[in-house]
Amino acid sequence: MRIISAELQHLDQLTPMFIRYRELYGAKPQPEASKDFLAERINKQEAVILLAFEEETLLGFCLVYPSFSSVSLRPIWILNDLYVAEGARRKHIAQQLLQATAEQARAHDAVRLRVSIHASNEIAQRLYESAHFLEDQHFRNYILLL
Repeated sequence: MRIISAELQHLDQLTPMFIRYRELYGAKPQPEASKDFLAERINKQEAVILLAFEEETLLGFCLVYPSFSSVSLRPIWILNDLYVAEGARRKHIAQQLLQATAEQARAHDAVRLRVSIHASNEIAQRLYESAHFLEDQHFRNYILLL
């Protein structure tokens, strides 16, 4: 398996998987809008998208948004989306994507990699805990729907 950074040439493979991921959260497919969204993130270098391939088959992706910490005066990375194709699960692909993401974050001098998961998602909890993520004991997260 190889993990690479997404480029525009990967959109035809990435978009259907991105759509399946979004559908898990109740989003409508929106193929053109999804492809445009990914293309814009890549073109504007607003996200880091890592892809896991076996031969020419896309097995999964990890989408991260770089941000900053005012307190530490350093970058932070927000792991927003991680998905592995159903037929490729239980093969440690998610772990390898997380490891590659952490390596890239370190290379960009990020002070931390942050992820939020649904409180009931025990599989994700185990995944992140096994990758040495720590549950935040100091901060609560709030959202304002706009």
